[in-house]
Amino acid sequence: METQASSGFCQNCGTTLQGKFCHVCGEKIVESSDFAIITMLKQAFDGITNIDSKVIKSFKYLVFRPGKLTDNYVKGVRVPFMKPIQLFLVINVLFFFVLPKADILRIPSGWYFEQPGRYEKLTDLSVTTGKSIKELMQLYDAASLDYSKALVIVVIPFTALLMALLNFRKRFEFGKHIIFAMHYFSFFMVFCICLLFVPFVDGNPLAIQTSIIGINFVYLFFAVKVFYQDNIKISILKALVAVIGCMVIAFLYRQFISDFSFKMIS
Repeated sequence: METQASSGFCQNCGTTLQGKFCHVCGEKIVESSDFAIITMLKQAFDGITNIDSKVIKSFKYLVFRPGKLTDNYVKGVRVPFMKPIQLFLVINVLFFFVLPKADILRIPSGWYFEQPGRYEKLTDLSVTTGKSIKELMQLYDAASLDYSKALVIVVIPFTALLMALLNFRKRFEFGKHIIFAMHYFSFFMVFCICLLFVPFVDGNPLAIQTSIIGINFVYLFFAVKVFYQDNIKISILKALVAVIGCMVIAFLYRQFISDFSFKMIS
């Protein structure tokens, strides 16, 4: 059987070959030695360790070097790290695995139906459907959990829009703000997971809220300073507005998910 090397042309794009890699599409030239058992085992090992190293390095930069992961990606330093959407999705899965009943991105039934007029609507729905109040609340909780996981990506463009407005003088392409938003919200979910291991916030809503606002403000300060290249005073101001804006976005998302979930079970 004729290989790429012997044919003289890249089988992917048809370009005349010059060396072991196609200089147009970058595909490696297929050779007989590629199918040796030792070569295949080495490729498998390299693939596993490369993924592990990317995950570890991406998490390290995300948590301990705010803004640097975004800065690297925008500048083209991408090979050592996970893609922003990959990192976001991995952390999203981890977040809902560790916190399967998290209230951060949705309003539990016990609180949602205490809102004015909600319990009356729930009672009317119970009469209409023949289901008990308890059954409907359970259906709502299940739906809100599912939708909060599935639709969490919608917070990204709104967070990016917030950052674009705060940095409109920079004239950055909107895609750069999207990358920043993905990395920031990825950190936000990692931070929420870490709160589980902090004893003094356990079951203390005030401590939780204070920790979320305080740590996220500090993180955004460094992230803005590194990525948007602002001085300390401007970075502080932007971080303050950004953390308030992001909390508002999260609050509106919770309300949207809760209203949407109730509508879907109605």
